[in-house]
Amino acid sequence: MRVALLTTTQHGHLNPYIPVVNALQVAGCDVALLLLSADGGVLDEQRGQALGKAEVHTIGQVEMAPWSDEPAKIGPMLQSSPVAEQTADVLRATAPDFVLVDSLPVTASAMVGAHASGVPYGMIWANLGGVCPAVHRRGRWLYDEQVGNYLTRHGVMWSMRTHSARSPILNLMPTIPALVGDDAVTDDGVQLVGLPGAAGVRGDEVSFPGLDRIDPDRPLVYVSFGTIFYRRPDLLRTVITGAAATGAQVIASVGDLTGELALPDDVLTAPYLPQRAVLERADVFITHGGYNSVAESIRAQTPMLVIPLAVDQPIQASFVGSAGFGTALEPAEVTRQTVADAVTDLLDPARDYRARLRAAQPQCGDSAARTADLVVDTVGTLQGKDER
Repeated sequence: MRVALLTTTQHGHLNPYIPVVNALQVAGCDVALLLLSADGGVLDEQRGQALGKAEVHTIGQVEMAPWSDEPAKIGPMLQSSPVAEQTADVLRATAPDFVLVDSLPVTASAMVGAHASGVPYGMIWANLGGVCPAVHRRGRWLYDEQVGNYLTRHGVMWSMRTHSARSPILNLMPTIPALVGDDAVTDDGVQLVGLPGAAGVRGDEVSFPGLDRIDPDRPLVYVSFGTIFYRRPDLLRTVITGAAATGAQVIASVGDLTGELALPDDVLTAPYLPQRAVLERADVFITHGGYNSVAESIRAQTPMLVIPLAVDQPIQASFVGSAGFGTALEPAEVTRQTVADAVTDLLDPARDYRARLRAAQPQCGDSAARTADLVVDTVGTLQGKDER
């Protein structure tokens, strides 16, 4: 059985999908990872090694900047993109039995290519957009309209209720009921498969000796705005100093901003941190709301302060708040005092954040293994129909 998985080179997409590639290989599949290079990104050697025997094919380029530009430009950009044809060509050449497509706006042209190739395809998500009611995407509606019009013109299904693409065969959402609750749109064939972030090698592992310097007698606040959205030194400084004002020990992932932040001496920083290990020690996580970070925080039972900065992050912030797993601040609301107040609230055991996170643990599962099982079952069913 031959399976392809199509995504982008962004860390927020490679991190959850490398375990899926490996789970498919464990299930006996021959796997090809098809990558769209986002802003010139490449698969680094460490992540490549984490993929085992999987083939890797770079199939084209996508750019992030247009998705914050004039929405009316999106439709023409998608229509003129070579990615659809490139995707169809690669799929025909690699000849998988099934392709699982990362469903997000920047991969829309690849969805059209998958549809045109004739290869059966499913959708999977690296954020909660695929089950989020459209009302929570108000800030993206003009972009969504362009994407939806483009996809439907080329035969790809589009959900008006969530403003996201759909497969007629298989739609997999790596999340749990405790997070998305009754508001999630799943009655059109979307299956919840558990949280990403389970134990396993992803190729992003780093060491951080500073973990041995954490003061065990103080609460620990971990701050990270990910690998793309961290470049806001004023905001990051305010958040870190606000958290430190509570008396907590603060550890922060700051990329290349160390020299620009002028932080208190006892704040521990690094360009990139072993996030899953840090979250196991942390009492509060201040995050931009990237979905991998949210999922890993739930697994670690660490309450969150979400400060959503762009794209899908407000969706995750909304679900975190409604689930009672944390709280949120809009960037415009961030001051040292509002951060300190939010951290104090999250540290208060009477607020039951940890109790709700603890209660959610039986649902977490292993989304990569569950995804592999469902893909294998789906391909088996499709092949059985072809033989009849």
